[in-house]
Amino acid sequence: MHPRQDFKRCHISRTAIAARGDCHCEPTAPLAIPDSTDSRLKSRHMATHSLANTLRRSLLIKVISKPTPSREDVASVIELTASKIVEALQAQSMTLYLVEGNDIVFRHVYYSPTLWNGDETKAAAFKATAAKLLELKLPTGKGIVGKVIADGKPVFFRNTETQVPMMLSMAQTTGFEVRSMLTVPLKTGNVVIGAIQLLNKEPAVRADNEFSDEDLHLLQEVAEYSAALIQRMLDPKFQPSPDDTAKFIARLTDHPLVTKIDEIAIDDNLVTAIGDAIIRREHIFPCKRTSPNSIGVLMTNPLDYARRESFQQATELVIDEIHIASITLIEALLKKHFKNDAVVSNGDGDISKVADVITSAYSSDGASEVSVADLENEESGPIIQLTNRIIEDAYICGASDIHIEPQEKDLIIRYRIDGLCQEKLRLPRQVANGLVTRLKIMCNLDIAERRLPQDGRIVFKKYTKKNIDIDLRVATGPMNHGEKVVMRILDKTKSTLPLPALGFSEENLERYRECIRQPYGMILHCGPTGSGKSMTLYSALGEVNTPDVNIQTAEDPIEYTLAGINQMQMSRAIGLTFARALRCYLRMDPDIILVGEIRDEETAQIAVEAALTGHLLVSTLHTNDAPSTIARIGEMGVEPFNISASLVCVCAQRLLRRVCKNCKQPYEPAGREKKIMDEAIGWSGQIFKANPQGCPVCSGTGYKGRVGIHELMINNEELTNAINKEVEVAELKRIAMRNGMKTLHQDSILKVKMGLTTIEEALSNVPPDLIK
Repeated sequence: MHPRQDFKRCHISRTAIAARGDCHCEPTAPLAIPDSTDSRLKSRHMATHSLANTLRRSLLIKVISKPTPSREDVASVIELTASKIVEALQAQSMTLYLVEGNDIVFRHVYYSPTLWNGDETKAAAFKATAAKLLELKLPTGKGIVGKVIADGKPVFFRNTETQVPMMLSMAQTTGFEVRSMLTVPLKTGNVVIGAIQLLNKEPAVRADNEFSDEDLHLLQEVAEYSAALIQRMLDPKFQPSPDDTAKFIARLTDHPLVTKIDEIAIDDNLVTAIGDAIIRREHIFPCKRTSPNSIGVLMTNPLDYARRESFQQATELVIDEIHIASITLIEALLKKHFKNDAVVSNGDGDISKVADVITSAYSSDGASEVSVADLENEESGPIIQLTNRIIEDAYICGASDIHIEPQEKDLIIRYRIDGLCQEKLRLPRQVANGLVTRLKIMCNLDIAERRLPQDGRIVFKKYTKKNIDIDLRVATGPMNHGEKVVMRILDKTKSTLPLPALGFSEENLERYRECIRQPYGMILHCGPTGSGKSMTLYSALGEVNTPDVNIQTAEDPIEYTLAGINQMQMSRAIGLTFARALRCYLRMDPDIILVGEIRDEETAQIAVEAALTGHLLVSTLHTNDAPSTIARIGEMGVEPFNISASLVCVCAQRLLRRVCKNCKQPYEPAGREKKIMDEAIGWSGQIFKANPQGCPVCSGTGYKGRVGIHELMINNEELTNAINKEVEVAELKRIAMRNGMKTLHQDSILKVKMGLTTIEEALSNVPPDLIK
């Protein structure tokens, strides 16, 4: 590519006319710079070119895979296409047409500044011409553009002797001499939805202003891959094929495209080392090592930075080379490298196929290759494989917990994903004993004891050859139809999130950061299991973790490993309890102590003692809200004056499902919903609800991810006096609210106002406040 000029260009779209009423001029399509141009101008151009690429990528992130495109999205895609065409082909003029009913409309008009060469009068005339064109409609089948749309074939004219009259006629319409013209159709399959027309090559590139045959081929290619996405924006029911989408992303992000398996060499050893679990979860396929710590990969969307970061954390490898591939190609590579034909004989079987083999063994009359006796033996191949597949599949699905539940006739396997349990498998009831016993063996529990609850831990890396570094916290309990097992997945590859990413409101975040920087006292987080207490505590420790601070933790289990922090795993089997760890820590010169959970009177007493003797202690409890935490600690035998003297703050929290950004639907609340919002935060207006049909991004659920809500009760003089007087919880709540505490309900409604969740989700997790 030649160096290019850094000038304002006149380019205007129909949407821009509607929105602003005038033309829109900005540097989108670079042009050639003469060799004599000052080097500073070239430097400015490089910055402009980089900005144009950044804007193009931002627009692509906005529109790709969106289920219900808006008018702005249509304009964005047309802007993307126009910018790419002018940049690649260096045209003096470009017009993009679309078919609307029986008419052809102008959707985008571009004029290069070389047409007016600094003459402001001419520049204004071209702007006026562009605005006028965007108001015109052409009948289908008329003129060059109509012929191209009707025939679906390109038209290419050069300034030869036989074509001069036509060129002269066009000059009267355009206002400048036309020496070369390219017009190509926008086609999706056999349907023509519009056309692109270019006039004149930039004179700095070619003195005769003529396009070449190579320019025609390039324009046809751009039109081909852009037409599918333009059609997608115009008609949400139209779905481009995975190959078309991959082609569009590749061209617009300037990454090479791979369409066939044999087009790129794959390092089999690298693929095996990473394993299919991570590849399936992130849809990123490793190809080759580019250095000891970096690799080249295949991706469907290189702009999905969340997947890239997750893949890099899980593999400890940096992605520094990306090829684009369709999802179908990546799935074909997975099938090729991880064959699952022999389900029982090897360890790479798909979970559904393993389940089919096991189910067929019980439903057949001895014809299955697996015997029923084998399936009830915890050391049999099928049971071992089923156990591993369940854990691996839950990890790939992003589950936080696995529930194995024996019922009267079935064994049900459920995953908890984004806070909701989802049924995954139903197996014959007879498999339960073998499966539960296998899990007990993996975490060294007593397989003969089936009448009492047991707790254990599985280090899954011991039982799989795949690169899945997770631990599972296991709890078993006797139910009426057999033992139930629940496993909490602890992903060692996941890092803690920064505090601002946890959902704190700006006010709560500022106040909470002041609390965690106190030199001593007690900070408590309360809420049910799975409400994000541990993540918040780890994130808080991450903010205050500096070389001059000694942080010691007592945890059961250690959920996240943090660099620079001393972490101790509890083991009740040998008598290592929270209370014993706390006594140990008080003799180890700590500045900050984290206790995983305050469960009993002894731990509570020592925790308060630590907070009163110059240490900052952070811990968790299981209570419904912040004020009731005071009563809970009092029930453990801690004196009220010790609670009030040691307490810095209590933070109650929950996790609400985030409404999917991609398909959420705006609406105005009315009736009870409006009244609830007005009473909670004194506001009512447009909010969002989940799309019942969902979209590919949220797997059809309408929700994707979770966000925290918080009730932050900070100690003060009035609250201290009330605690010492042992007032009831309701009065403590009133005092805290008078001093600026936002309740869980109020914070949840605030998240509804911000468009992060829905009012249905907010009310299903936290009821409206009874105390005003």
